[in-house]
Amino acid sequence: MVAGRRVTWRVVGSGPALLAPECNFTWTSTLIEAMSREFTVICATPTDFGASERLGAPYRVERWAEDMQGVLDHVGVRRCGLFGYSFSGVFGAWLAQQLPDRIAAVAAGGFPLLGDYNVTAEDVRGQLAALETDPGRYATIDRDRFDPQAGMAFYDELATLVDDALVEVCPCPLYCFWGDEDVDAVGMVMPSSELSAGLAARGVTHQILAGYDHEELNAHLEVAWPDAAAWLTRCRG
Repeated sequence: MVAGRRVTWRVVGSGPALLAPECNFTWTSTLIEAMSREFTVICATPTDFGASERLGAPYRVERWAEDMQGVLDHVGVRRCGLFGYSFSGVFGAWLAQQLPDRIAAVAAGGFPLLGDYNVTAEDVRGQLAALETDPGRYATIDRDRFDPQAGMAFYDELATLVDDALVEVCPCPLYCFWGDEDVDAVGMVMPSSELSAGLAARGVTHQILAGYDHEELNAHLEVAWPDAAAWLTRCRG
């Protein structure tokens, strides 16, 4: 429990602490095994997502940061790295701004952290509208994965940020990675080459994995993990 809310988490492995949020999906056992060889991995899920308590509207995004802070407090971790992909990747970059004293470095994949965040929010709004026409599928996702309205509330929060803020205001080192064929998340906002150039201009280390689209890389994150792990280790000293 965190502040009276049911928040789920599990801790595996040994080594430096690494927060790996589980929001709209659960990490594969293959990736967890790889991560836990080098880090103490804290897989934590904020309320309204995963197996954590569904609190519903009104949604308060700060509560999700408080949930993660409460988990870190409970497991006795003062400061940690963070690894995320897609929703949990952008959640990690956002969380670093909410908890600057707790998040030491963020490795975020599968999301264009530069650009206009309204683009992604509008796409998610369209996905939500389509999902709402299928009550059975909506109920299944809400029960088994996350509250779709909570996801929309998070992207609405991102849409209030000025362009590029997740990178330019990030209070800690940032590492980005994505597949060169990712047209669903990255290419929807800007070409891969433009994202790469923008990150390079800002001194952000990044990796583009050849031959992967968004979902393929999501299913095989172990291919992105070694470089991300090495970067996280360097950042943690």
